[in-house]
Amino acid sequence: MKLIIRADDYGYTVPYNMGALKTIEEGITTHVDIMLDTPGTVDALETIKNYPWISVGWHDHFWGAPVSDPKLVPSMVNEEGRFKFRKDQSLKNECVFEEVLLECRAQIERCIRILGRAPDVALIHNDSPFELARKQVCDEYGIKYNFMYKYDTHSSKESYPLEEFEHLNITMATQHSTAYKPQESKDWNDRKHYDPVQYFLDDEDGILKQEISISAWHPGYLDDYIVAESSYKEARPIDIAALCSPVLKQWIIDNQVELINLRDALYGTNEYQNHLRVIHSPLWIKK
Repeated sequence: MKLIIRADDYGYTVPYNMGALKTIEEGITTHVDIMLDTPGTVDALETIKNYPWISVGWHDHFWGAPVSDPKLVPSMVNEEGRFKFRKDQSLKNECVFEEVLLECRAQIERCIRILGRAPDVALIHNDSPFELARKQVCDEYGIKYNFMYKYDTHSSKESYPLEEFEHLNITMATQHSTAYKPQESKDWNDRKHYDPVQYFLDDEDGILKQEISISAWHPGYLDDYIVAESSYKEARPIDIAALCSPVLKQWIIDNQVELINLRDALYGTNEYQNHLRVIHSPLWIKK
């Protein structure tokens, strides 16, 4: 089977980026989803240019501040000039469609100016005006979206890929157990058992049975900015260690898991495996 390891929240802060990069250089990360509106965005975009074998996604949190002039997107910001829906996503429903378009274009053009190209992929979550604005911008800049199947264990909702991607059989792992997702339990007895490596060893989501699977993690170092605003803290440095773990690498070797990036999955390229071959990695699969 083929496996994409996605590092989420890349661009959060510069220290956070350093942790994500460790999992690229020493671990098994094959794809990063970049926040385009946070304190570490510029660093993230400038740095990822050095890793062309890593595919790039547009992370859709909108947790920072507008890239466009806040005065031009008043329906999106609070009194501090930051996005007002950081803690309440329902506030996105109050945003003016044209303002969301303006901000989304500004974010993608920021990416193009620094990285030299638009993100490879994005996810469009629903048919709300906010998400429809994002969808329109993805179409304008040629960003692929909604290419995978996913089952949401919390809402029991299923998401299906667009027809053009159905034949690729890309599945997003649910990673639903509180044993592996510490933010889902307020009980420290649950949270302290967080173990991403064991998640793979147990193969709880049946990843090994999939044709192509995406597994998303949050590897990054903490700083005062993240500690102050994120509810998802203790797992981040644990994810760094897990994605660099020799035990997890051996699991990949033993099960003949082919690590790929998302461009490989969408276009049939062999970028990530070519990289492994060039660096003489034992994770390279000889065909």
